[in-house]
Amino acid sequence: MPSRRQVLTAASLSALTLAVASCAPPRADELRGTQPPEEFPLDTVSAPTAAAATESLAWTLLAGKTGNRVLGPSSLMSALVMLGEGAAGASAASLDSTVGLAGDERSAAVAALRQSLAGYDSLPSSLDKKYPPEDIVVHQASQVVILDDAAVRQQYLDRLTRFYDSGVERVPRDDAKANLDAWARKHTAGLIEKSAIEITPNLQLVLQDAVLFAARWRTPFSSQWPVPFTPAGSEPKEVPGMAEIIPARFAESGRWTAVRLPYDDTLVMDVILPGPGITPAELAPDDLVAVSAGLAEAAEILVSVVMPESDQKQTWDLLEPVREAGIDLSDLSGIIDGGTLGQLVQQVTLTVSPKGTVGAVLTEGAVGTGAPAYDAEIRVDRPYVMRVLDTRTGWPIFLAVLEDPSAPSE
Repeated sequence: MPSRRQVLTAASLSALTLAVASCAPPRADELRGTQPPEEFPLDTVSAPTAAAATESLAWTLLAGKTGNRVLGPSSLMSALVMLGEGAAGASAASLDSTVGLAGDERSAAVAALRQSLAGYDSLPSSLDKKYPPEDIVVHQASQVVILDDAAVRQQYLDRLTRFYDSGVERVPRDDAKANLDAWARKHTAGLIEKSAIEITPNLQLVLQDAVLFAARWRTPFSSQWPVPFTPAGSEPKEVPGMAEIIPARFAESGRWTAVRLPYDDTLVMDVILPGPGITPAELAPDDLVAVSAGLAEAAEILVSVVMPESDQKQTWDLLEPVREAGIDLSDLSGIIDGGTLGQLVQQVTLTVSPKGTVGAVLTEGAVGTGAPAYDAEIRVDRPYVMRVLDTRTGWPIFLAVLEDPSAPSE
Protein backbone atom coordinates (compact mmCIF):
# COMPACT_ATOMS: atom_id res chain seq x y z
CA MET A 1 0.00 0.00 0.00
CA PRO A 2 1.58 3.35 -1.03
CA SER A 3 1.92 6.11 1.52
CA ARG A 4 -0.35 9.15 1.41
CA ARG A 5 2.60 11.19 0.15
CA GLN A 6 3.22 8.71 -2.68
CA VAL A 7 -0.46 8.73 -3.58
CA LEU A 8 -0.55 12.51 -3.71
CA THR A 9 2.59 12.53 -5.81
CA ALA A 10 1.13 10.06 -8.25
CA ALA A 11 -2.10 12.05 -8.36
CA SER A 12 -0.33 15.26 -9.21
CA LEU A 13 1.96 13.71 -11.78
CA SER A 14 -0.21 11.19 -13.63
CA ALA A 15 -3.28 10.98 -15.75
CA LEU A 16 -5.24 8.17 -17.35
CA THR A 17 -8.69 9.45 -18.13
CA LEU A 18 -11.93 7.46 -18.24
CA ALA A 19 -14.77 9.48 -19.58
CA VAL A 20 -17.95 9.51 -21.54
CA ALA A 21 -17.38 11.82 -24.51
CA SER A 22 -14.99 12.41 -27.47
CA CYS A 23 -14.59 14.96 -30.20
CA ALA A 24 -11.04 14.88 -31.50
CA PRO A 25 -9.46 18.33 -31.84
CA PRO A 26 -6.76 18.94 -34.44
CA ARG A 27 -3.46 17.07 -34.30
CA ALA A 28 -4.81 13.72 -33.05
CA ASP A 29 -3.58 10.55 -34.76
CA GLU A 30 -6.19 7.79 -34.73
CA LEU A 31 -4.91 4.34 -33.81
CA ARG A 32 -6.51 0.95 -33.08
CA GLY A 33 -5.65 -2.16 -31.15
CA THR A 34 -4.85 -5.18 -33.30
CA GLN A 35 -7.73 -7.21 -31.80
CA PRO A 36 -11.15 -6.66 -33.44
CA PRO A 37 -14.19 -6.10 -31.20
CA GLU A 38 -16.10 -9.22 -30.15
CA GLU A 39 -19.74 -9.78 -29.23
CA PHE A 40 -20.57 -11.22 -25.80
CA PRO A 41 -24.21 -12.30 -25.36
CA LEU A 42 -25.65 -11.89 -21.88
CA ASP A 43 -26.62 -15.55 -21.54
CA THR A 44 -23.07 -16.83 -22.08
CA VAL A 45 -21.15 -14.80 -19.50
CA SER A 46 -21.21 -13.93 -15.80
CA ALA A 47 -23.00 -10.61 -16.36
CA PRO A 48 -25.27 -10.90 -13.27
CA THR A 49 -22.18 -11.23 -11.04
CA ALA A 50 -20.63 -8.10 -12.56
CA ALA A 51 -23.91 -6.17 -12.29
CA ALA A 52 -24.33 -7.10 -8.61
CA ALA A 53 -20.73 -6.14 -7.83
CA THR A 54 -21.26 -2.81 -9.58
CA GLU A 55 -24.28 -1.95 -7.45
CA SER A 56 -22.62 -3.12 -4.24
CA LEU A 57 -19.50 -0.99 -4.86
CA ALA A 58 -21.59 2.07 -5.76
CA TRP A 59 -23.79 1.74 -2.67
CA THR A 60 -20.70 1.39 -0.47
CA LEU A 61 -19.41 4.68 -1.87
CA LEU A 62 -22.76 6.46 -1.48
CA ALA A 63 -23.70 5.15 1.95
CA GLY A 64 -20.72 6.70 3.71
CA LYS A 65 -21.61 10.23 2.57
CA THR A 66 -24.17 12.81 3.67
CA GLY A 67 -26.36 15.21 1.73
CA ASN A 68 -27.60 14.73 -1.82
CA ARG A 69 -25.36 12.44 -3.84
CA VAL A 70 -25.56 10.85 -7.28
CA LEU A 71 -23.12 8.39 -8.83
CA GLY A 72 -22.79 6.60 -12.19
CA PRO A 73 -22.12 2.95 -11.24
CA SER A 74 -21.92 1.43 -14.73
CA SER A 75 -19.41 4.01 -15.94
CA LEU A 76 -17.35 3.68 -12.77
CA MET A 77 -17.14 -0.11 -13.05
CA SER A 78 -16.36 0.14 -16.76
CA ALA A 79 -13.54 2.53 -15.97
CA LEU A 80 -12.12 0.36 -13.19
CA VAL A 81 -12.28 -2.78 -15.30
CA MET A 82 -10.65 -1.05 -18.26
CA LEU A 83 -7.89 0.16 -15.95
CA GLY A 84 -7.72 -3.34 -14.53
CA GLU A 85 -6.74 -4.69 -17.94
CA GLY A 86 -3.32 -3.29 -17.08
CA ALA A 87 -3.27 -4.09 -13.36
CA ALA A 88 -0.61 -6.40 -11.90
CA GLY A 89 0.12 -8.16 -8.62
CA ALA A 90 -1.91 -7.03 -5.61
CA SER A 91 -3.75 -4.45 -7.71
CA ALA A 92 -5.11 -7.13 -10.03
CA ALA A 93 -6.03 -9.29 -7.03
CA SER A 94 -7.96 -6.43 -5.37
CA LEU A 95 -10.11 -5.99 -8.47
CA ASP A 96 -10.65 -9.76 -8.80
CA SER A 97 -11.82 -9.93 -5.17
CA THR A 98 -14.20 -6.95 -5.37
CA VAL A 99 -15.86 -7.92 -8.65
CA GLY A 100 -15.83 -11.66 -7.98
CA LEU A 101 -14.57 -12.29 -11.52
CA ALA A 102 -11.12 -12.27 -13.11
CA GLY A 103 -9.42 -12.15 -16.49
CA ASP A 104 -11.42 -12.78 -19.64
CA GLU A 105 -14.52 -13.75 -17.64
CA ARG A 106 -14.71 -10.32 -15.99
CA SER A 107 -13.94 -8.47 -19.23
CA ALA A 108 -16.58 -10.42 -21.15
CA ALA A 109 -19.19 -9.85 -18.43
CA VAL A 110 -18.75 -6.08 -18.46
CA ALA A 111 -18.61 -6.08 -22.26
CA ALA A 112 -21.90 -8.02 -22.41
CA LEU A 113 -23.60 -5.58 -20.02
CA ARG A 114 -22.52 -2.65 -22.18
CA GLN A 115 -23.45 -4.36 -25.44
CA SER A 116 -26.92 -5.23 -24.14
CA LEU A 117 -27.80 -1.51 -24.31
CA ALA A 118 -26.53 -1.01 -27.86
CA GLY A 119 -30.06 -1.02 -29.27
CA TYR A 120 -30.70 2.33 -27.57
CA ASP A 121 -27.56 3.98 -28.89
CA SER A 122 -27.72 7.38 -30.55
CA LEU A 123 -25.86 10.63 -29.95
CA PRO A 124 -27.83 13.88 -30.15
CA SER A 125 -25.83 17.07 -30.34
CA SER A 126 -27.78 18.53 -27.39
CA LEU A 127 -30.58 17.66 -24.97
CA ASP A 128 -33.23 19.58 -23.05
CA LYS A 129 -32.93 18.22 -19.52
CA LYS A 130 -36.66 18.55 -18.80
CA TYR A 131 -37.96 17.39 -22.18
CA PRO A 132 -36.33 14.09 -23.20
CA PRO A 133 -36.58 13.03 -26.86
CA GLU A 134 -39.29 10.59 -27.98
CA ASP A 135 -36.78 7.77 -28.54
CA ILE A 136 -34.77 6.54 -25.56
CA VAL A 137 -31.06 7.39 -25.69
CA VAL A 138 -28.42 5.28 -23.95
CA HIS A 139 -25.08 6.24 -25.46
CA GLN A 140 -21.84 4.66 -24.20
CA ALA A 141 -18.37 5.54 -25.44
CA SER A 142 -14.74 5.11 -24.47
CA GLN A 143 -11.38 6.05 -25.86
CA VAL A 144 -7.73 6.02 -24.91
CA VAL A 145 -5.69 9.17 -25.46
CA ILE A 146 -1.93 8.62 -25.52
CA LEU A 147 0.19 11.70 -24.96
CA ASP A 148 3.24 12.41 -27.09
CA ASP A 149 5.41 9.28 -27.47
CA ALA A 150 4.31 7.43 -24.32
CA ALA A 151 5.12 3.72 -24.69
CA VAL A 152 1.80 2.04 -23.91
CA ARG A 153 1.77 -1.75 -24.07
CA GLN A 154 0.13 -3.09 -27.24
CA GLN A 155 -1.48 -5.96 -25.32
CA TYR A 156 -3.35 -3.42 -23.18
CA LEU A 157 -4.69 -1.57 -26.21
CA ASP A 158 -5.68 -4.86 -27.85
CA ARG A 159 -7.83 -5.85 -24.86
CA LEU A 160 -9.55 -2.46 -24.82
CA THR A 161 -10.60 -2.82 -28.46
CA ARG A 162 -11.49 -6.53 -28.15
CA PHE A 163 -13.81 -6.17 -25.17
CA TYR A 164 -14.89 -2.51 -25.20
CA ASP A 165 -14.40 -1.34 -28.81
CA SER A 166 -12.43 1.58 -27.43
CA GLY A 167 -10.83 4.00 -29.84
CA VAL A 168 -7.20 5.05 -29.43
CA GLU A 169 -5.58 8.39 -30.28
CA ARG A 170 -2.10 9.79 -29.91
CA VAL A 171 -2.18 13.50 -29.07
CA PRO A 172 0.53 16.13 -28.49
CA ARG A 173 0.60 17.14 -24.84
CA ASP A 174 -0.27 20.74 -25.68
CA ASP A 175 -3.50 19.54 -27.33
CA ALA A 176 -4.52 17.04 -24.65
CA LYS A 177 -6.81 19.31 -22.62
CA ALA A 178 -8.71 20.50 -25.68
CA ASN A 179 -9.07 16.90 -26.87
CA LEU A 180 -10.44 15.64 -23.54
CA ASP A 181 -12.82 18.58 -23.16
CA ALA A 182 -14.20 18.21 -26.69
CA TRP A 183 -14.72 14.46 -26.23
CA ALA A 184 -16.58 15.05 -22.97
CA ARG A 185 -18.90 17.65 -24.53
CA LYS A 186 -19.65 15.51 -27.59
CA HIS A 187 -20.44 12.24 -25.85
CA THR A 188 -22.57 13.82 -23.11
CA ALA A 189 -24.47 16.07 -25.56
CA GLY A 190 -23.01 19.09 -23.78
CA LEU A 191 -24.34 18.11 -20.32
CA ILE A 192 -20.75 17.79 -19.08
CA GLU A 193 -18.67 20.58 -20.53
CA LYS A 194 -15.10 19.57 -19.79
CA SER A 195 -12.75 16.93 -18.46
CA ALA A 196 -11.80 16.98 -14.77
CA ILE A 197 -8.30 15.59 -15.36
CA GLU A 198 -5.32 17.83 -14.72
CA ILE A 199 -2.71 17.73 -17.47
CA THR A 200 0.63 17.27 -15.73
CA PRO A 201 4.20 16.69 -16.95
CA ASN A 202 4.09 12.95 -16.19
CA LEU A 203 0.68 12.29 -17.73
CA GLN A 204 1.06 9.34 -20.08
CA LEU A 205 -2.40 8.40 -21.32
CA VAL A 206 -6.09 9.08 -20.82
CA LEU A 207 -8.87 6.49 -20.90
CA GLN A 208 -12.30 8.09 -21.17
CA ASP A 209 -15.62 6.29 -20.59
CA ALA A 210 -19.01 7.97 -20.92
CA VAL A 211 -22.71 7.29 -20.52
CA LEU A 212 -25.53 9.53 -21.79
CA PHE A 213 -29.13 8.71 -20.85
CA ALA A 214 -32.43 10.31 -21.88
CA ALA A 215 -35.87 8.71 -21.62
CA ARG A 216 -39.50 9.71 -21.31
CA TRP A 217 -41.71 8.01 -18.75
CA ARG A 218 -44.04 5.48 -20.33
CA THR A 219 -46.74 7.23 -18.26
CA PRO A 220 -45.75 10.89 -17.80
CA PHE A 221 -46.67 12.82 -14.66
CA SER A 222 -49.54 15.15 -15.55
CA SER A 223 -49.76 17.05 -12.25
CA GLN A 224 -47.16 19.42 -10.83
CA TRP A 225 -47.48 21.06 -7.45
CA PRO A 226 -45.48 21.53 -4.25
CA VAL A 227 -45.22 18.34 -2.20
CA PRO A 228 -44.37 18.06 1.52
CA PHE A 229 -40.87 16.84 2.30
CA THR A 230 -38.92 16.55 5.56
CA PRO A 231 -35.13 16.72 5.07
CA ALA A 232 -32.92 14.82 7.51
CA GLY A 233 -32.69 16.75 10.78
CA SER A 234 -34.89 19.60 9.53
CA GLU A 235 -38.47 20.80 9.71
CA PRO A 236 -41.04 19.79 7.04
CA LYS A 237 -41.30 22.04 4.01
CA GLU A 238 -42.73 22.06 0.50
CA VAL A 239 -40.62 21.27 -2.57
CA PRO A 240 -41.43 21.25 -6.32
CA GLY A 241 -43.10 17.93 -7.05
CA MET A 242 -45.15 15.83 -9.43
CA ALA A 243 -47.97 13.33 -9.11
CA GLU A 244 -49.67 10.68 -11.22
CA ILE A 245 -51.49 7.34 -11.01
CA ILE A 246 -49.15 5.02 -12.89
CA PRO A 247 -49.34 1.35 -13.95
CA ALA A 248 -46.25 0.06 -12.17
CA ARG A 249 -44.78 -2.70 -10.02
CA PHE A 250 -45.00 -2.03 -6.29
CA ALA A 251 -43.46 -3.87 -3.33
CA GLU A 252 -42.86 -3.22 0.36
CA SER A 253 -41.30 -4.71 3.48
CA GLY A 254 -40.68 -3.55 7.01
CA ARG A 255 -37.53 -1.77 5.82
CA TRP A 256 -38.68 -0.14 2.57
CA THR A 257 -41.44 0.67 0.10
CA ALA A 258 -40.58 0.69 -3.61
CA VAL A 259 -42.15 1.42 -6.99
CA ARG A 260 -40.70 0.63 -10.43
CA LEU A 261 -41.43 3.43 -12.90
CA PRO A 262 -41.02 2.22 -16.50
CA TYR A 263 -39.56 4.04 -19.47
CA ASP A 264 -40.29 1.00 -21.65
CA ASP A 265 -40.43 -2.77 -21.09
CA THR A 266 -36.70 -2.89 -20.22
CA LEU A 267 -35.51 0.39 -18.72
CA VAL A 268 -37.00 1.61 -15.43
CA MET A 269 -36.38 3.81 -12.40
CA ASP A 270 -36.84 2.24 -8.97
CA VAL A 271 -37.89 4.75 -6.29
CA ILE A 272 -37.09 3.29 -2.85
CA LEU A 273 -38.45 4.88 0.32
CA PRO A 274 -36.84 3.61 3.57
CA GLY A 275 -39.25 2.57 6.31
CA PRO A 276 -40.14 4.92 9.20
CA GLY A 277 -37.11 5.59 11.39
CA ILE A 278 -34.68 4.21 8.77
CA THR A 279 -32.36 6.53 6.86
CA PRO A 280 -31.08 5.78 3.34
CA ALA A 281 -27.59 5.31 4.82
CA GLU A 282 -28.94 2.48 6.98
CA LEU A 283 -30.03 0.48 3.96
CA ALA A 284 -27.53 -2.17 2.90
CA PRO A 285 -26.65 -3.77 -0.46
CA ASP A 286 -28.81 -6.72 0.63
CA ASP A 287 -31.78 -4.36 0.90
CA LEU A 288 -31.27 -3.30 -2.72
CA VAL A 289 -31.16 -6.95 -3.75
CA ALA A 290 -34.42 -7.56 -1.84
CA VAL A 291 -36.04 -4.57 -3.58
CA SER A 292 -35.06 -5.99 -6.98
CA ALA A 293 -36.47 -9.39 -6.08
CA GLY A 294 -39.69 -7.93 -4.69
CA LEU A 295 -40.34 -5.74 -7.70
CA ALA A 296 -39.45 -8.50 -10.16
CA GLU A 297 -42.07 -10.76 -8.57
CA ALA A 298 -44.74 -8.07 -8.22
CA ALA A 299 -47.62 -7.71 -10.64
CA GLU A 300 -48.21 -4.37 -12.33
CA ILE A 301 -50.92 -2.40 -10.54
CA LEU A 302 -52.11 1.21 -10.48
CA VAL A 303 -49.88 3.15 -8.09
CA SER A 304 -50.42 6.74 -6.93
CA VAL A 305 -46.95 8.26 -7.09
CA VAL A 306 -46.19 11.65 -5.49
CA MET A 307 -42.52 12.59 -5.50
CA PRO A 308 -40.19 15.58 -5.79
CA GLU A 309 -38.66 16.76 -9.00
CA SER A 310 -34.86 16.81 -8.86
CA ASP A 311 -31.90 18.24 -10.72
CA GLN A 312 -28.60 16.96 -9.34
CA LYS A 313 -25.02 17.58 -10.39
CA GLN A 314 -21.95 16.26 -8.61
CA THR A 315 -18.21 15.75 -9.01
CA TRP A 316 -16.54 12.88 -7.13
CA ASP A 317 -12.89 12.42 -6.21
CA LEU A 318 -12.98 8.61 -6.05
CA LEU A 319 -9.34 7.53 -5.70
CA GLU A 320 -9.32 7.14 -1.92
CA PRO A 321 -12.97 5.98 -1.54
CA VAL A 322 -12.47 3.24 -4.12
CA ARG A 323 -9.25 2.18 -2.42
CA GLU A 324 -11.04 2.05 0.93
CA ALA A 325 -13.75 -0.08 -0.73
CA GLY A 326 -11.10 -2.65 -1.64
CA ILE A 327 -9.77 -1.74 -5.10
CA ASP A 328 -6.17 -0.47 -5.09
CA LEU A 329 -4.94 0.13 -8.64
CA SER A 330 -1.55 1.54 -7.69
CA ASP A 331 0.23 -1.04 -9.88
CA LEU A 332 -0.76 -0.52 -13.51
CA SER A 333 2.52 -1.74 -14.98
CA GLY A 334 0.53 -3.69 -17.55
CA ILE A 335 -0.32 -0.35 -19.19
CA ILE A 336 3.06 1.35 -19.02
CA ASP A 337 6.30 0.74 -17.16
CA GLY A 338 5.90 2.06 -13.63
CA GLY A 339 2.27 2.95 -14.26
CA THR A 340 0.13 3.92 -11.25
CA LEU A 341 -3.35 5.34 -10.79
CA GLY A 342 -3.11 8.90 -9.53
CA GLN A 343 -6.56 10.38 -10.25
CA LEU A 344 -10.03 8.87 -10.38
CA VAL A 345 -12.79 11.43 -10.88
CA GLN A 346 -16.43 11.21 -11.89
CA GLN A 347 -18.81 13.98 -12.96
CA VAL A 348 -22.54 13.20 -12.89
CA THR A 349 -25.68 15.11 -13.83
CA LEU A 350 -29.21 13.68 -13.39
CA THR A 351 -32.53 15.48 -13.93
CA VAL A 352 -35.88 13.87 -13.04
CA SER A 353 -38.91 15.81 -14.29
CA PRO A 354 -42.59 15.11 -15.06
CA LYS A 355 -41.66 14.20 -18.66
CA GLY A 356 -38.80 11.82 -17.91
CA THR A 357 -35.13 11.52 -17.01
CA VAL A 358 -31.94 12.96 -18.53
CA GLY A 359 -28.46 12.24 -17.21
CA ALA A 360 -24.80 11.93 -18.12
CA VAL A 361 -21.70 10.47 -16.49
CA LEU A 362 -18.04 11.11 -17.22
CA THR A 363 -15.58 8.90 -15.33
CA GLU A 364 -11.93 9.80 -15.61
CA GLY A 365 -8.81 8.30 -14.13
CA ALA A 366 -5.20 9.40 -14.35
CA VAL A 367 -2.33 6.98 -14.84
CA GLY A 368 1.28 7.94 -15.16
CA THR A 369 4.68 7.09 -13.80
CA GLY A 370 5.87 7.80 -10.26
CA ALA A 371 7.89 10.82 -9.20
CA PRO A 372 11.05 11.16 -7.14
CA ALA A 373 10.52 10.84 -3.39
CA TYR A 374 10.84 13.94 -1.22
CA ASP A 375 11.23 14.65 2.49
CA ALA A 376 9.06 17.75 2.87
CA GLU A 377 6.32 19.63 1.03
CA ILE A 378 4.95 23.18 0.89
CA ARG A 379 1.75 24.15 -0.90
CA VAL A 380 1.38 27.91 -1.14
CA ASP A 381 -2.43 28.14 -0.90
CA ARG A 382 -2.93 31.19 1.37
CA PRO A 383 -1.38 34.66 1.82
CA TYR A 384 2.41 34.50 1.92
CA VAL A 385 5.67 36.45 2.07
CA MET A 386 8.50 36.63 -0.48
CA ARG A 387 11.98 37.91 0.26
CA VAL A 388 15.08 38.37 -1.88
CA LEU A 389 18.25 38.86 0.16
CA ASP A 390 22.00 38.60 0.26
CA THR A 391 22.62 35.54 2.43
CA ARG A 392 26.12 36.76 3.38
CA THR A 393 24.73 39.75 5.21
CA GLY A 394 20.96 39.25 5.47
CA TRP A 395 20.44 42.50 3.59
CA PRO A 396 16.98 42.31 1.98
CA ILE A 397 16.72 43.43 -1.63
CA PHE A 398 13.02 42.68 -2.08
CA LEU A 399 10.33 41.94 0.52
CA ALA A 400 6.71 41.29 -0.39
CA VAL A 401 3.46 40.13 1.20
CA LEU A 402 0.96 38.56 -1.23
CA GLU A 403 -2.61 38.43 -0.03
CA ASP A 404 -3.99 37.61 -3.49
CA PRO A 405 -1.45 36.87 -6.27
CA SER A 406 -4.17 37.18 -8.91
CA ALA A 407 -5.10 40.75 -8.00
CA PRO A 408 -3.93 43.35 -10.57
CA SER A 409 -0.95 45.56 -9.72
CA GLU A 410 -1.47 49.27 -9.20
